[in-house]
Amino acid sequence: MSSVWITGLGAVTCLGGTAADLWRATLENRTGIAGGIGPVADRFVTPEFNDNRALAFAVRASGEAMAQAGWDELRPDDGLILATTTGLFLQWDRAFTEFVAGRMEREVFRRDFLHQPIGELTKFLARELGHRGPSTLLTSACSASTQALALGALWIRQGRARRCLVVGVEVLCDLTREGFRSLQLLSDERAKPFDRHRGGINLSEGAAALCLDTDGARALAGLAGSGLSTDAFHMTGPQPGGQGSERAMRQALRQAGIGARDVEWVHAHGTGSMANDLAEGCAIARLCGEYRPWVSSTKWVHGHALAASGALEAVLIAQAMRAGVIPRTRGLEQPDAGIPVRHPAKDMPYRGGAVLKNTLGFGGTNASLVFTAATR
Repeated sequence: MSSVWITGLGAVTCLGGTAADLWRATLENRTGIAGGIGPVADRFVTPEFNDNRALAFAVRASGEAMAQAGWDELRPDDGLILATTTGLFLQWDRAFTEFVAGRMEREVFRRDFLHQPIGELTKFLARELGHRGPSTLLTSACSASTQALALGALWIRQGRARRCLVVGVEVLCDLTREGFRSLQLLSDERAKPFDRHRGGINLSEGAAALCLDTDGARALAGLAGSGLSTDAFHMTGPQPGGQGSERAMRQALRQAGIGARDVEWVHAHGTGSMANDLAEGCAIARLCGEYRPWVSSTKWVHGHALAASGALEAVLIAQAMRAGVIPRTRGLEQPDAGIPVRHPAKDMPYRGGAVLKNTLGFGGTNASLVFTAATR
């Protein structure tokens, strides 16, 4: 099985317009969350994309990743995979609000709604990047860009693409915020992953892009294995014991050809919600048994960017591995005694072991990735 390497990183987040901004904020204990949300500054939306915020984020992150990887262009045998849940929501969610309030005619709303299918964003991004090769869209809730990275690696290993650009993007909009608020999942304070007093998640927006390649000359990290599962336990909640998440993690380790004892750090989904953190923590504890790797979440820093979160956190993981640092969980003050995992009390040295990335999504969509250090 050919090795798949991450060779380029790009990010647009509530911390700034580059991947370096995101990493710097993590090290400096800075958060982009205010009032419970993490919006991207308007200055990162160039005038030509004023009417398409999601495309602006995706193009910017893609350009940064491709420049680092040394890709001048996307070729016909390169793949492009986009992950999102909101996509072009901003093109019609205000119209939806007006329609529900009785301030817009049905036919006017119908026209706005029908002419903004979520798949159009993939076409727009391909056009901006001059891409004519294979492309697809994943919309599998919060696991989407983690799954997209798994699919990108699969395409390369199966010969369906020579290289692959994977992009996750989300935008904040009224429909998303009010939907999560109706589920009582939002916190107006900054998220506190794994804390006994955690009160919910912080929604954020932005984009992250990663270049996948078999050429290890520019390797930042290896993508060694992936695991996917669907437990379908509940529309929005995970299985209380995290069984679906555990299956995804075991599958990822098996594909990578390693065991739990080879994992030095688990970058958890760790949203700060009561049910998610408990289920995930139980799954990690069962997976690792008496061996206890470091477990941490970075959601306090950048918020929860839904479908983009897996790609965004993969960018952070690659940077952390290169820098030799395992970030602690910012916002964690009093660890929940019911979550039996080992939290670093401070940033710890990373010594070169495997890193396991975990993601849980609505509908029981679970995804996990195994990253390995780049060899030179």
